[in-house]
Amino acid sequence: WLWHNVFSPVFRGIAAVVTWWWQNIVKRYVALVRTAFRLVATVARWLWHNVLGPVFRGIGKVISWWWNNIV
Repeated sequence: WLWHNVFSPVFRGIAAVVTWWWQNIVKRYVALVRTAFRLVATVARWLWHNVLGPVFRGIGKVISWWWNNIV
């Protein structure tokens, strides 16, 4: 009696609340965080390939030239 009239409905209610929370709250925020992370990664990759990488290669070439020709 106790299981059918108390515990089972309580657990079904908890399961319904957790399922709703997962479907409507958690999944949406996880998707937003994933999208934001991918955007930041795309910007960082572009910045490295188009700005920072060439700058560091240029600095390396200048230092290498200086080391080989001046020092």
